[in-house]
Order: sequence, then C-alpha cells, then structure tokens
Amino acid sequence: MKASYKNFLMIKKKKIGNLDLFVTEIGMGTAPLGGWPIAVDEKKALETLETAWNNGIRYFDTAPLYGSGMAELRVGNFLKDKKREDFVLSSKVGRIIIDTNKSKAAEKFIGSPNDKDFKFDFSYDGVMKSFEDSLNRLQLNKIDILNLHDPDNHPDHFEQARSGAIKAMIKLKNEGLVTALGCGLNQNEMLVELAKEGCFDCFLLAGRYTLLDQTSLDALMPICESNNISLILGGVFNSGILINPSPESYFDYAKLDSNWFDSLTKSLVRKPKDHESAEFWLNKANNIKNVCENFDATLKKAAIQFPYFNNIVSSCILGMNSSNQVIENIEDYNRKLPSNFWQHLKDKKLIDWRSKIN
Repeated sequence: MKASYKNFLMIKKKKIGNLDLFVTEIGMGTAPLGGWPIAVDEKKALETLETAWNNGIRYFDTAPLYGSGMAELRVGNFLKDKKREDFVLSSKVGRIIIDTNKSKAAEKFIGSPNDKDFKFDFSYDGVMKSFEDSLNRLQLNKIDILNLHDPDNHPDHFEQARSGAIKAMIKLKNEGLVTALGCGLNQNEMLVELAKEGCFDCFLLAGRYTLLDQTSLDALMPICESNNISLILGGVFNSGILINPSPESYFDYAKLDSNWFDSLTKSLVRKPKDHESAEFWLNKANNIKNVCENFDATLKKAAIQFPYFNNIVSSCILGMNSSNQVIENIEDYNRKLPSNFWQHLKDKKLIDWRSKIN
C-alpha cells in the first residue's frame, strides 16, 4: 500500500521570472532516484514519484548526471502518461553521458549503470547533444527549465559556457524547445556574474539560502531581484547537517570531520571562507536545533519552511527516495511554525538580520 497524506493541502505555485510558467513550491529532486547516496530500485522509484504526484507536487527536477541518465529515464517513464500541461520539468546541460568499460560515476550514484559515465562539455555542440539525449530519455519534445549545470568545476568552464553553452541555450529557447533558462550552482559568486548575461529567468541555487547559510543575501539576491530572476533552491538541508547535525553528517557534500575544510576545497563544490570549519557549522546548526526543540519543532521542519518567506524563492527542490519521505516533507511544509519562533532565531542572531520571516 502506497503512503498517502490524509490531510492533503494543495501545494502553492509561484511564477518563474517574467514568464507564464508556474512551479509548485515543493519540487521533486531526483538525484536520489539516480542512486545518490544509496541505491533505489525501479519499483521504489516509481512509488516515490507516484506519491509525489498524488500529493500535489507538479515540478520535477532531474539531470543527465544523476545516475548517468538513470534518473531521467525513470522520470520519463513516469511522466509519459501524464498530461504535458500538468507538470513542469527541469533538466540540465554541461555533461554528456558516454559509454565506458568502468564507470566512475557508478561509484557515487549507487546502482547506476556500470557501462555509462559522463564528461563535461560546455561547448555549443555539446549542449545540443546533451539536450537531445535528455529529450530521448525523458520521452518529451520540450523541457520547461533548462539549467546550465556546474560550470565552476574547472577554471576554463565558465568562459567555455559563455562562448558556447549559453548561446546554444538561448537558441533552444528562441525555437520554443525550452521555456526558461537557468543555471544550477552551489555558490553565489559565479551566479552573480551569470546574472549579468541578461538571459536567465531563474537560478537553481544549492545551499546558500538556507536556515544555516544566508550568504546569497550579500550580492546574489539583490541582483536577482533587480533582474527579475527567480530562485529555485536546492540543498535546503545543506547535505544533511540540517537534519541531524553531528561529525558524521555532511555539509556541502563533505563530511564534517577534521578534514572538512580541505575536503570541500578539493571537491570544487565551492571555496570555503577562512572563518569556516566543521566546528563552526556544527555549533551553529546545534544552536538552531536547540531553539527548534524549545518550540517543539524539528530542525528539518524549520529548514523546509524558512526559504518561502522570501518572494524571490519560487520553489525548493527536495531530494526524496521513498514515499514516506515525500509525505513527511509535505507535512513539514504545511504545518507552519509560529512567527515568534522565527523572530527568536533572528533575535539570537542565528539567522541573518536581513532574512525575511513573515
């Protein structure tokens, strides 16, 4: 028997940029359906997608990276029988799936094909091939939101994307094959530069406007507001620290042990600031957790609810790999915390004073 949400409430929708495109405030993140961080079989993946659909989620985010195409295949098989106008789908470009004898990607995306891997390609032709391959896996003839994916993993990728990938993306939008253009990153700085390109409708920002880290308020959010660029947020749990903070949890995909700073630096997810350390983030997360417990709330619930106060945030993408996770997240989204809880966090300087809380 599939999980169901007995107290179903409609999930709100918000607009993307200046477009006639609306996404549900909760988006279904499909990296877990591609095998990160644990394997998910076909049946469980389908049940998770069905539960999301049956409980009002109409925005699905995926990427070629997730399981070397496996997540896109699974999403495509699920959505093929749905009315096209009833859902919004986003995918990404910047990587091409290739055949291989031994997949390194399969070491990260557990259960994904051992004969498939990826390579970065931010060229014009690379984007066109990536897009066509995604359409085939998704069984669609159009993608609603197309995101430039991780152009910060190599010093040359940003300029390659500007001279190749972005031009291809604009062409796809002009041809009506894409409705909105976006970019998915884990850092603020490059998105500030990309906002100046003048072609993006939204940014998929992971980890920088969360209950724990509001650094996007410094420069990114002001430039997005002035250019009417919507934010879609990923990583609202900051890789797990905002579910259960401990030295065994993760922040920005790096384990919060004594090697956290060096591990994050080497990963190229983003460059940590000098003041950052595992101890710094764990202390902050645990202080917020203590406030949550005093208000009879969970850290996870607060993490889900925090971003929506800011009108520039259109949706939060939550990675889910089971029906129970879907139901729990929707319940946490719907059962609102009191205003004095948020004010207390601000008074204690546990969230940035500029954060919107009502």
